Amino acid sequence: MAQLSQQTEGDTRNGINALEQAFSAVQRSRQEVENTKYQVGMGGSTGGKYQELLTKWDNQAEVISRNLKEMIDELNNTLRESGLTEGSTNDTVNQAYQQSQSVFDTLNSN
Repeated sequence: MAQLSQQTEGDTRNGINALEQAFSAVQRSRQEVENTKYQVGMGGSTGGKYQELLTKWDNQAEVISRNLKEMIDELNNTLRESGLTEGSTNDTVNQAYQQSQSVFDTLNSN
């Protein structure tokens, strides 16, 4: 792949940074939803519907997280293929993703 121009490299890195920030924000929100889900003491049909809503939101947030991670990976690959450094803190993103998935899987199995 041809070398990226300095401007394109900067734009790519800015894009990675923005995606990483969005990914982190989604993960924080997912954790807050999980905490809320298990702290809410609502019973009856209202409580059940509320739990369903939180579960549905978390499932949708998982799709968003996966898509953000894929975009980050793709931009990092672009930088690597252009002979540039690692790009971003890809390992950190991967660890956060795996940790959030592990927490979700553990909570979902209960």
